[in-house]
Amino acid sequence: MMQSAAVLPTESPVKGVPEILGVPMQQIPQCAGCSQHILDKFILKVLDRHWHSKCLKCADCQALLADKCFSRAGNVYCKEDFFK
Repeated sequence: MMQSAAVLPTESPVKGVPEILGVPMQQIPQCAGCSQHILDKFILKVLDRHWHSKCLKCADCQALLADKCFSRAGNVYCKEDFFK
C-alpha cells in the first residue's frame, strides 16, 4: 500500500487586501469607532480622526451620521442631540 505525504505550502496562497495592493498595514488608517483598519472604498475624516461610514454615530442616540455631524468636547452628535 502506498502512502502519500501532504505538502504544506510555506506561504498562504490567499493574500489580504493590503498585501495585494502593496500597502504596509501601518499606513492603513484605523477607525476611531471600532479600532479596525479601514479597507473600505470611502473613509470619513471627522475631528482629525478616521471612521468607517458605519461607525460614525451620534454619541448620545447612536444614529448613523451620514450627511452632517456636530462636535463638542471631542464627541460627534446628530443635530438634535447637539442642540439639546
